[in-house]
Amino acid sequence: MQKVAFMPFSMPRYHLFIGLVTCCLLSSIRLSPAMDETAVVPISPTTITQASDGSDNKRPFIITATLRQGYDDNIFTNKNNKVGSMTTDIAPSILFDFPMDQTDLSIRISGGLTYYYERSGDSLDKMAEMVLRYNHSFSERFNLDLRDRIGYYSQPDVLNGGGTPFRAGGYINNVATADFTAQWTPLFSTVTTYSNSFYDYQNDAIAAGQNSDENIGTEDFRFAVLPKVNLVFGGIIDNISYDTAQRGYTSYTGNVGIDWQALPSLSIGGRVGATVTMPDHLDSSVSPYGSVGVDWRLGARSTLNFNYAHNVVPTDVLAATGQVADRFTLRFSYDVTPSITVHAQGIITHSEYTQSLIQASAAPNFTENVYGIDTGFSYHFNPHFDFEGGYLFSDISSQESFRDYTRNQVYLGVRGTY
Repeated sequence: MQKVAFMPFSMPRYHLFIGLVTCCLLSSIRLSPAMDETAVVPISPTTITQASDGSDNKRPFIITATLRQGYDDNIFTNKNNKVGSMTTDIAPSILFDFPMDQTDLSIRISGGLTYYYERSGDSLDKMAEMVLRYNHSFSERFNLDLRDRIGYYSQPDVLNGGGTPFRAGGYINNVATADFTAQWTPLFSTVTTYSNSFYDYQNDAIAAGQNSDENIGTEDFRFAVLPKVNLVFGGIIDNISYDTAQRGYTSYTGNVGIDWQALPSLSIGGRVGATVTMPDHLDSSVSPYGSVGVDWRLGARSTLNFNYAHNVVPTDVLAATGQVADRFTLRFSYDVTPSITVHAQGIITHSEYTQSLIQASAAPNFTENVYGIDTGFSYHFNPHFDFEGGYLFSDISSQESFRDYTRNQVYLGVRGTY
């Protein structure tokens, strides 16, 4: 289940997306009550996940509030001199559903406070977020999907692989995507995607090297070669720039692959190709590109998603313009009983930093591994209360040893829904 967010911050880069959404809303298209893909809080070490499946509730809004008690053994993400602390989290949220005819619209507004009992100075972390999804089917053959998530956060987001994996103070992050799917003939279709992501850090020293604006455009041409097999030819353009640091890049990727609907509940896809990367102030380089995705629906509300990608992606390392990364991600959810659900999410990223992506004489080649795990359970006590618990693990193991750290977090809590 994917979610999207939107917040009323006054930022010039955001006006274009607002205008696009407004135009769509004024086109007198209606929204359906299906809320299976509305809004969730993005997963990060101290984020409280909100109830988000509005399809279980036909009201135009759902209000939730979560209270958690936990322990964090490395609140500053330090390699040495770790500081641990008990924590208390509270997170209210409201989810709106506006049903119309051929359109789905959902908006979730949420906030959160985390209190650290053993943290000197400011003992409160704050989070605020708005998530928006707008999906419209012009016909059975043409579909537009707009999503946006914007919020203020205080913790690194290791599991989603964005920003800096270290504690770097408060920051604003916006992720906006637009997908247009067209079935031009029974055997030929296209998928056009644009996404924008920017980070704006509150700390001036961090902002100088990490404030970024990334734009990605993709185009897939799909040909049905068998009843359940599509041959895909695609292209990707990725550009990232930084407000002050001269370490961005533009990359161009060509790929070919296959999408296979192996079972009604199982889809498998793969791509292979090559990427030309043109870093700022460095010579261009060529690297292989590959990806594999598996989406398996095990039951009515149980799923398994696996993805692997080998490509050039942004990095928080100031001496580098990017990293060649092998990234494995897994998401699993299973209903043990009608009242008990378990979940697990993990990410492993192996990164190669070579001279083709490192500013001259700035640093030697090195490798780095990043690990993130989020696992837990939820017990559905009654329609209004759920009890939950979980464990989160973050780890960086780098040949640049000053970047290393390990972090463990546990929590127990209760969620109320109205």
